[in-house]
Amino acid sequence: MTDTVRSTERPQTAPSSTEEIDLAIAVAAVAVGAARRAEERCPSGENAQRVADAVAAVDALLDRRLAAAA
Repeated sequence: MTDTVRSTERPQTAPSSTEEIDLAIAVAAVAVGAARRAEERCPSGENAQRVADAVAAVDALLDRRLAAAA
């Protein structure tokens, strides 16, 4: 078992409906939590980058959700 979390990769196709975006936000938020827990257990540059990537993915999805609502 390793203390690192797989890198978060953006999906090949971006979610289009608001329901799909909401689901993607929920899943991405779970990934942020997992990355943060891994960083707490095993602080490293790699885990810090994974946290930053996961947060950036949530931010991008939130931007898409805001744009879809407008």
